[in-house]
Parts: sequence; C-alpha cells; structure tokens
Amino acid sequence: MRGFFHACLPALFVFVLSLSNLGAPAAAERPYGRGLTAANQERLVIDDMESISAWTTDTPVETTLSASEQYVKEGRHSLKFGNVVDYTRGEKNYPIGWPRMRKNLAKIHLTDWSGYDFFECWIYCDSSRGALPSTPLGLGFSHTSRGPRRTSSFSLKEVKKDQWVKIVIPIAKLLDSQDVQSVQFNISESDYKHGDRVDFYIDDMVLTRYVEPAIAALATDRRVLLGNDRQIAALYTLMGHRGLDRVKVQFAIGTGATPLARSEGLPATPGELLLPLKRTLPPGEYWARLDLRDPQGRLIDRRESGFRVIAGPF
Repeated sequence: MRGFFHACLPALFVFVLSLSNLGAPAAAERPYGRGLTAANQERLVIDDMESISAWTTDTPVETTLSASEQYVKEGRHSLKFGNVVDYTRGEKNYPIGWPRMRKNLAKIHLTDWSGYDFFECWIYCDSSRGALPSTPLGLGFSHTSRGPRRTSSFSLKEVKKDQWVKIVIPIAKLLDSQDVQSVQFNISESDYKHGDRVDFYIDDMVLTRYVEPAIAALATDRRVLLGNDRQIAALYTLMGHRGLDRVKVQFAIGTGATPLARSEGLPATPGELLLPLKRTLPPGEYWARLDLRDPQGRLIDRRESGFRVIAGPF
C-alpha cells in the first residue's frame, strides 16, 4: 500500500497534534468543494471523431478506417477501426502481426500533456467472435523528440463486446508526458483466429484535469494497529490545478462523532501525514479522515478510511 501512494514521498511534514475535544462532530460540517466530479473537470478535446482525416494505418490489407454512424457516443460520428484477421496476407515479415491505426499529435501542436490528469476515450466493440480475447486491444503513446524513441503501452483489457466502455489512462503513467507525439491503437493477431472480424468504434477522445483541490485517494499505512502503537500515518493523493498550494491537510482518527486525535500539515501529492498517538487505543474499529481546508479554515473536501486496533502482545 505504501508503495502505491509514495513513489516520490516528500521528506518532511510539520504537524500540530490535539487530543480529544477537537470541535464539532463530523456530521455538522459539509465540504463546499466539487471533489472528483465532472463539474470540477476541464476537458481538452484531442479528437471528436467527426472526421477521420488525421488517422492513418500501416496495415491496409487487414484494417479499414471510416467515420461511422452505427455506434456513436457523442456527436454524429465515431471512428471505426475495422479489422479482419488474416494470417497470410499481412505485413511481409510479420504475417501474424499487429493491425493498427495512429494519429500524429505534432501536426496539431498537442504533444505536451503534463498539465492534465487523464487521457480518456470511449470504445465500443463489435465482433464475429462469441467472446473477445483477454487483451482485445492495445493503446500506445510515442515519445520521440526528447531522446531515444520510447512508447508508453497499455493493454485495454476492460474493452467489452457490444457495449461502450470508458477508457481512462492517468497521465502520470506515461513515460514522458511532455512529449506525446502520437496515439496508436492496435490488435495483436496472435490473440485472434484467422478470419475473425473485430471492429472498434472510438469516440470522444479528450484530456481531462481537476481544477479545484480534491482528495483522490486515502489509506492508512496499516489496516491493523496494536493498542500500544505510538503513531499512524495517512497516505493520500491530491488533485487540482488551482489553489492546491494554499490548502491545509488535516488527518484525524476516532470511533464516534468527535475525533480522538488530529494532526495538520502542508499538502503534497502523493503525501504522508503522521499522527502521533500519546495514549493507548482500546481494541476496536476506528475511522480515519482526511480534510482539505482553505486558508480561512473552511472545509473543501473530505475522505474517510478505516482501520482496526487489537490488543498488543505486552
């Protein structure tokens, strides 16, 4: 769990500890922020798929590209990435190869994605197969202008037959978010049988980011504590491209409406906030809560988790 939240953990946090009588019960206060909702997102359209002129394929024997009205998520058209698997007439050196299509992003001056949180699109699959293979489709982003050629590759296992599926790729997972020269979809023919038809309808390709500060994830460093343990830590991730540097982070634990202990620190993402425990905690189930507060102390966002305390061996 710690590794998931802390690839780049800040070295120091300043905290203030209070014990008991820490103010009003949680139910008396509600966040005013928009959290992880669509209302708190900005979108930059990469391609609305109303035209396919910017898309190309290196595998024309097996792949056809067309603007389709058959399955559409937004607008009037989607891009149909149609494929008929052929073990004999594909690329010369790789007859069982990788039918694919790509869009050059340098031509539209959209190669720096570092200011966004996610790549998103919608995909619908129609196929002659009864069921799709475990990896029906691949997605790749090429990085070529800042050193050796590299590709950030993703297996889209979540794609399903006969239904729209939203694809969400965190920008943080790209090898170089400042150098995204192209986006490519491909299938691996070795995952299919000769003669299989598999068509993917792709629509509403965008970059998104959260605007106001929000809590994206929260966990404690341990799910089970001993009663005589003397600290617990909140492991958290924040999002928001405006005002994140001005918020305060508060971490509290308790069993009822009023916190038993609380610490406060400066924001980081990912972050860790320690909470010293100056007294023994009785065995039982506890809640753990992270609050984001603005400079005036008003609650912007809140997220809760839980942990258990058991009796110590001594």
